[in-house]
Amino acid sequence: MDICLHLGAHRTGTTSLQRYLNLNRKSLSDHGVAVWGPKRTRAGLLDGVMKNPNHLTALDHKLARRSIGQVKVEQKRLRQKGYGTLVISEENLIGTMQLNLTEQRLYPQTYARLKRLAPAFEGEAVRIALSIRSYDTHWTSQMAHRIKMGAGLPDAEMLDRIATQPRRWRHVIQDIAEVFPNANLIVWPFESWVGQPEQLVSAMLGWPVPVGLVRFAERCNASTDVSTLRDILRDGGDRDAAQILAGLTGPFQPFPQLHKDKLRDDYRQDIDWLQAGADGLATYLDPTRGTSGGFDRPKGSMTNDIEESRLAGTG
Repeated sequence: MDICLHLGAHRTGTTSLQRYLNLNRKSLSDHGVAVWGPKRTRAGLLDGVMKNPNHLTALDHKLARRSIGQVKVEQKRLRQKGYGTLVISEENLIGTMQLNLTEQRLYPQTYARLKRLAPAFEGEAVRIALSIRSYDTHWTSQMAHRIKMGAGLPDAEMLDRIATQPRRWRHVIQDIAEVFPNANLIVWPFESWVGQPEQLVSAMLGWPVPVGLVRFAERCNASTDVSTLRDILRDGGDRDAAQILAGLTGPFQPFPQLHKDKLRDDYRQDIDWLQAGADGLATYLDPTRGTSGGFDRPKGSMTNDIEESRLAGTG
């Protein structure tokens, strides 16, 4: 069976892509493609392999063995029913947003987490899909989501630590490739492919999606704007933080310009690495023929400003 692991990342249109897969579950099934999204993966199936690897107990190891066994049984069942491909879309397999922000590192447990999952797919042909995003908007979107969940505003020290933390998308990709050395790893920039689920699913599958799949217009789980975050903070009793955002409108932008410039430059370097072949580790899905997902146009140009404005509010 062909296994396609869509690993996210968070805040890169993952929820929208999962909804597209779910809406077209029947059509994909008719073409031999089974889909597992978070409703399936978080309903007990992968409990044993989605734990924090730094805090594992004997029971966790036992649950992991059971999860691996369950996945293998389910794969056998699907093969017997005539399925040739299984798509698993679960961004928490490489870590969580909470972990990113707590550790102030970009998916620091990718290798350890995937290493626990890998035995479930021994002997199978594996394709892996990863969407990446410019660091300034990616971290900002994670922080906005965290505020919605009850956290306060990030302080200057936190923003500085995040802006200077050493992990890059290339390190996440290297971790994935080390765990799955024989997998076909596909990487795309969120900025270029947002709103194009058919092309992404085709890339994930390795063949064109069936004609006539259902589309939907609205964005899913989009980033929260600054006025909404201000109301959330005020309603939660943090009036000092709400006052900091008083009078501001539009996208939430916590990073000072110096940090924002650095984060974008870091992203451009990763895009350059991907375009140069990623050391043979990944295939870069680049529809813009030599651009880094809309962020390598001259800073301050009208086109770039419009692009930034459009993308800032996208989850």
